[in-house]
Amino acid sequence: MRTRFIEALTYPRMLMTSTIDIDTCPMHGYFDKTLDACLVCDKGVECLWLNNHDEFSVLARKPIEALYEAFAFSIDYVDAYVTRDYHNPRRCACETCHWLREARHLVREYKRQSLRSSRH
Repeated sequence: MRTRFIEALTYPRMLMTSTIDIDTCPMHGYFDKTLDACLVCDKGVECLWLNNHDEFSVLARKPIEALYEAFAFSIDYVDAYVTRDYHNPRRCACETCHWLREARHLVREYKRQSLRSSRH
């Protein structure tokens, strides 16, 4: 399950990265909570999330619960992204909506697996 979460986080990372104009960012996409520019930037959430979840080596060392939380955030982020563009994630065939459906399926699978293991 860990590997599947890490692999599934690739798409939201690419999506978030594509929304940040690194060339105009004074920090080049690195969030620094001590800088006014970061605190007022409308991409601060994306930068902060990417700073914490952008490297596979770091993700591989995180506990599964932390990966799940990062994944849950990315689902909410992608859901807001498609909602803003008036997509219907249940029916839309675009790559983003497809990822969202697969991500929700993975969450259900993880919860079922967690429930089974907690019973034993």
